[in-house]
This record gives sequence, structure tokens and C-alpha cells, in this order.
Amino acid sequence: MKLAHLAAIALLLPAAALADSSPSIGDDKASAFKGTQKVAIAEFGVEFYTQIHAEGRQGGAAAMVTTELQSVSDADFQAITDQAYADTLAALKSAGIEVLDPATVNANADYQKLAEKYGAPSPYTFTDSSIVKDKPMVSKIFAPAGMKAFHSTSTGRGNFSQRTDSQNQGRGSKEGELAKSLGATLLHVHYLVGFGLPSASKNNALWGGSTARAGIAMGNTLFAEDTEWQFVTDAGMRTFTNSKRPRHTGALYLAKPFVAEKNIFAVQDTTGSAEKKSDGVMNAMGGLLGGFGQKTKLSDATPESAEAYRQNLGQLIATSATAFAQALGAAK
Repeated sequence: MKLAHLAAIALLLPAAALADSSPSIGDDKASAFKGTQKVAIAEFGVEFYTQIHAEGRQGGAAAMVTTELQSVSDADFQAITDQAYADTLAALKSAGIEVLDPATVNANADYQKLAEKYGAPSPYTFTDSSIVKDKPMVSKIFAPAGMKAFHSTSTGRGNFSQRTDSQNQGRGSKEGELAKSLGATLLHVHYLVGFGLPSASKNNALWGGSTARAGIAMGNTLFAEDTEWQFVTDAGMRTFTNSKRPRHTGALYLAKPFVAEKNIFAVQDTTGSAEKKSDGVMNAMGGLLGGFGQKTKLSDATPESAEAYRQNLGQLIATSATAFAQALGAAK
């Protein structure tokens, strides 16, 4: 990849997203956790992007970049998820928070009803075409062995049903009753990870330029907002709130992307002749319109090895788990 292209991508990304040694934790009424001594992990998932797409538009110009992850198997994803669960449990214990035995949670009839209605077999493939127009972001949600996968986004990804269910206040009310019966606050843990961070220029009619940009800054990344620890106390859902998480009593979340210090990925261009031919036509049209037409780039991202991927991403999640648990411990 040319240095000029890398520089263009860097300009599209917040500087803080490119290099951070520790996660930045945001607070969405974590104070509601006060008085909690015990939690029940009712939902736990690590969501892995397997295809990332960035799309920028400006005037008559468009730029689209799509990259697929290679050489990482479901077994690798599952191993990372199981380790993330163990690291989360250890972080909670270090923060002085007791975790209810999962067997007690699984045996509860009310929990079983909620898991049956909202859970899915792990892994759960999630295709999110709501973010972009031409290609979707594709991910897989993995739960620890023996648990169900849940779609629990708080940022509006997915179809109408998924967006509604993820923050349904009626569901939150039932979870409040479950928390009361278990004598523990329900904890919903979700890590959204990718092998790169997409960015793109936004169409601005007030700006006279006609150059569109899109890029993916490579490196394992925990995404902001959707990497979150949400919780439901016996108080249940929130009312009269502007929060994006009304189903939950409170939450902690990543305030900005948390990126691994080392990029372990090699990128290979896979753009085909069909895309290049289409770009040629669009560029001719763009010239007539005073723009730069459409640029399409496809590529594969391959880590140094599956083991390197597991270690690199595992450390990123473990560091975040410690930060989340410490913030939650401080709130209690």
C-alpha cells in the first residue's frame, strides 16, 4: 500500500483511535449499580467482524473499500470467546464483585423464557446492511460454550426487529423481575471486534469538492459504543430517559475505539476485472460531471498466524475487561 494512501486513511480517522495504550470507558448511568454485590452474567458475546466495508461519497464521486478476514476459523473465534469469558470473570473477582453460579441462572424458568425468545445458537451470523449501501458489514457473534448468543447492539445496527428487541423496555421490565428473583444484577457483556477500523468521507452539499475517500486502518480493534457492559438491576428498565439503552438500568461502554498497538495483518488486493471495468465507466462519467467517479477496492486481510491473532486480540479484550470491571467496582 502506498504511503500517500495510508496518509489519506489516517486523515479520515480520529488521532486518538490510531494509538491508545488503555481503553477509554464511557458512563451511561453506572451510578445505578450502587449497592450491587453480586451479578449474574445473563448475556455474554464476542462479535467478530469477518467482512468490513467503508463507503464514502462526495458529489458525483464514490469510494468503496471491502476487506475480508482470512485464515481464522470458528474454532479460533470460540477459543478467544471462552478466554474472554474467563478473563471477564477474573476481572470481576479482582474488582470485588461476586458472580452468581451460571448453573443457577440457567435453571431459572424466567431466564429460560428470555433466552428462548431472544437468544440464538452460537455462533450467530449477523449481516448489517444498514450501515452501507453497496456491501454489508458481516460478523459472527460467539457465546461461551453452553450459552446462547444475543444481538445486543445499542447503536442502531440491524433490521427494525433487531434494533427494537435489543433495547426493548418491556424486555427490560421482565429482566428486572429476573434480577429480583435471582438476588443479583444482570450483566450483559458484549465485545465488538474487527481486524480494522473503517472510515469514509461524508457527502456534503455545501462543500464544492468532488473527491470521495474510504479506507480501513488495519489492526485488531474493539469498536466504540457497541463494546459495552450493560446491566439490569431489580429496578428494571429506565423511563423518561434520553439514553440509547432504555432497556438497561445503566451501562459502561468504550467511548472510542481501542486499537491493538501492533498490526499483525497483511493485505492483498483482490479487486477483479469487473470492478475495474465498472470504475472505468464511472470515471468517464465523473469526468463529464467534474468529479472523479467511482473507485472500488476489494482485498483480503490475513494475520501473521491464527495463534498471533488469538494472542493479539485476546490481550486487547483482557485489558478492556479489567478496565470495565474496575469502573463497575468503583460504581458499587
